[in-house]
Amino acid sequence: MYPSKWRIRAKIRIFISNRKKVLLLSSLLLAVLILLSFNLMTSLYDPIKFTSNTSCVAVNNANEPLVYTCCTPLNNNSLRTNVYFFKTHKTGSTTVENVILRFALENSLDVLNVIYHTYYLPFSDWSIYSHTKTPNNKYHIMAHHVRYNSIIKSYQYPDTSTVTILRHPVTHFTSMFRYFRMYDTSGMSLEQFLNAPKKPPILLGMGSNFVYSGYNQMGVDLGFDLTQSRNKSAIAEFIDKIDREFDFVMIMEYMEASMVLLANLMGWPLENVAYLKLNAQPPDPDEYKLTSRDEFTIMDLNEVDTMLYHHFRDKFRKCVRQFGEERMNGEIQRLRNINEQLKRRCVTDDEKIYSWDGWIQISDYVPKNRSDQSCVYATLLMYELQDIVVKTQSERLQRLKWR
Repeated sequence: MYPSKWRIRAKIRIFISNRKKVLLLSSLLLAVLILLSFNLMTSLYDPIKFTSNTSCVAVNNANEPLVYTCCTPLNNNSLRTNVYFFKTHKTGSTTVENVILRFALENSLDVLNVIYHTYYLPFSDWSIYSHTKTPNNKYHIMAHHVRYNSIIKSYQYPDTSTVTILRHPVTHFTSMFRYFRMYDTSGMSLEQFLNAPKKPPILLGMGSNFVYSGYNQMGVDLGFDLTQSRNKSAIAEFIDKIDREFDFVMIMEYMEASMVLLANLMGWPLENVAYLKLNAQPPDPDEYKLTSRDEFTIMDLNEVDTMLYHHFRDKFRKCVRQFGEERMNGEIQRLRNINEQLKRRCVTDDEKIYSWDGWIQISDYVPKNRSDQSCVYATLLMYELQDIVVKTQSERLQRLKWR
């Protein structure tokens, strides 16, 4: 017996009602997942909360015990001379390199000088300029792009501080995308790239054994094997290794505080870390404005860098608290005054923008007085200052050889 048309209509209404409930529940669940993802992204994107008039007040839980002894000099009364600074790409590392190499020049220290364009290969003895090698093959200073591995430790003196710098993965990736013209290698604008369903496996045309990849670039610079980029255990082991083997990890977003802590670690006066911002790209008026989803996509693509940054951002907070927040605020203000004095003494009011090899555009300073050597050094970019270091060290070693 066939059901009446009223019974059929009732069943249809019940089916539609149940389907609406399922769709509603599915939509609510999806919304919750998106909110949780964005909340995670936001917590990683906001490294440290600062007050409006300072650059370094951390907001960690005041009841959390301080277990780090980071950035503490071995001897408070002694100026230390041995530091290896491992540069990472597009993190402000050229500014830090300039500070350290100026210190080396002013104190006639031996620098481990890496041959240009070999830093994308695994480091070995042949990576060093032969005419700058010391008799004992030990060096006080290293401040270059060198892909980190433990072999380099054999060139250090025992009391050497090992330092690097990191940047938030979102701004880091967008800076890399522009600086290395990834829109050419990928064939897409940044907006198109972020919205593309399928991303190219490597953005800069080199394999995982080389420094350049485009993804997880900070991790690659510090020696991470890209074939393990989705292996959370491998990432955790890598971060633990960097934590054990590096004495201090600077954070680009808090460059002033990082410089203060570097000076404290080395027992240097703040005048030794005075700096001008170098190798910075000029503002792009047509820059694509990232959405929250874009930022989350970038961090997902750069999971190694995100986890690496998140860990050392938290450790940086502990460093600031250990140093003392009020003390830090005072030191930052002193460093700003010193930097302003350096700028007034050394450079004109004009910044020029120029293209290097038709590849990139970066800002540069015009020295006021080229006879003031310290001022000229403060304005030099990495290759220019490295050339001076190589020449100076080669001549000094040659003189010692013939004594």
